[in-house]
Amino acid sequence: MEPLAGMPELIFEITDLLQLKAPSEAGLAELPASELEVLRWVTRFPGCGVMFLAERTKMHQANVSATVRSLVERGLVVKKPDERDRRAVRLRASARAQRDLEALRQVWLRRLRAALDAAGIDDGERKRLAVSLAEVREHLA
Repeated sequence: MEPLAGMPELIFEITDLLQLKAPSEAGLAELPASELEVLRWVTRFPGCGVMFLAERTKMHQANVSATVRSLVERGLVVKKPDERDRRAVRLRASARAQRDLEALRQVWLRRLRAALDAAGIDDGERKRLAVSLAEVREHLA
């Protein structure tokens, strides 16, 4: 049997468990998964546009536009006209969104630490795990 056969499902399950109730635990409003994903990309790539987000999220452009509209209405994303092409907009996360995402990341980090502690995974193994996952991500990109 392939040693990695269960890995994709395991990654999905870990992601689901990390996100389960994390926003409310961080004192934040629940966001639909699509909004959280778009917000993460906008935070990582300030000044990006809708087409960039559609490519990265694999969402239809119309769905990305609707998601961005919702995030703007919530005060989490700010739209600015592109300086070179006034028809296009550049997106940035608001200060509130930056704070909210950092709070959410801290919840995820606490959950990961607790799970690693419970599993008996020491600091050396944690470092190797972090390096290995970063290398896997780099080669998947």
